[in-house]
Amino acid sequence: MRQSIYKMELLDSSESLLDKLDYFFLASGSDNRAYKILEKYNSMSNKVILFHFRERLKDIHETDTLYNYKDININDLHEIMCEIKNPESSYEEFINMSISANSIIGIDISCFTKPYFYYIIKLLKERFLVSNIYVFYTEPKSYIFPRGLFNSFHTSSGPISVHEMFGYTGQERRNSKRKLIILLGFDGDLSKEINEDVSPHDTIIVNGFPSYTPKCKDISLIANEKLVNDKQNIKIEYTRANNPFDTYNLLQSIKEKDANTFINIAPLGPKPMALGACLFALHNPDVRIVYPLPENYEKKYTNQCWKSWVYDFPLNY
Repeated sequence: MRQSIYKMELLDSSESLLDKLDYFFLASGSDNRAYKILEKYNSMSNKVILFHFRERLKDIHETDTLYNYKDININDLHEIMCEIKNPESSYEEFINMSISANSIIGIDISCFTKPYFYYIIKLLKERFLVSNIYVFYTEPKSYIFPRGLFNSFHTSSGPISVHEMFGYTGQERRNSKRKLIILLGFDGDLSKEINEDVSPHDTIIVNGFPSYTPKCKDISLIANEKLVNDKQNIKIEYTRANNPFDTYNLLQSIKEKDANTFINIAPLGPKPMALGACLFALHNPDVRIVYPLPENYEKKYTNQCWKSWVYDFPLNY
């Protein structure tokens, strides 16, 4: 089913929505954008759920920007300690919340890792039967490139292992062709490693264009040149970097063109694109989501903030 009608707005035009939420989920982080949306949240009665990843708290001084949320006046704050590599580590506290199918839910994915917000969204849909949520996202104004080199960007360090995302394992049919769709990011080594691990018959890389800034489109191609230059086996597609519904529609059109394929999606690129892949996988449970889990995550990899968006996100058809 094609998502031909959708709603996305700049947060400035819909700030009052924040105060209508029953629950607002976000992750702590050292990036400047971590609490930009929370700062606009004025409600005195609704609950803010803040996820702290133990991996990010390690070796962090109490003056780090990660703790800036303490300077924001939040009446009802619930903090959850959890682990980046294990989304289920938050399950017990999560299911004890009094969320109902009619609860108005908002989630800021700006500092969540992708496997984590995939897990939360699926839990809201299947455990609490929530049919619609509001997803918030703040674009970074710039990324941190060590030594000024575009191919030096990394969101993680150490060896990686490629895993199926929890709850998004798909269903591979006998005699079906395996197709890999990579939503392209700046971590070039990750795309190449996933391509080798999945060993697909066909690989499609999806680059964000228009991107947040004009150069981002080119940086992602430069950073992934080892994979991009394989002209015989790689096809390149484009979707708008800040529009998850564009990505959804592209994935749907790819799936419709060849019914006899087992689609694997690696959401390495911008989070709005990854959000579109999440929605597509929720609506198409035969699709598998794969993702590289690193040994360590960088605590900060963006500078300053750009636009903040809110997406009206339908979990059901």
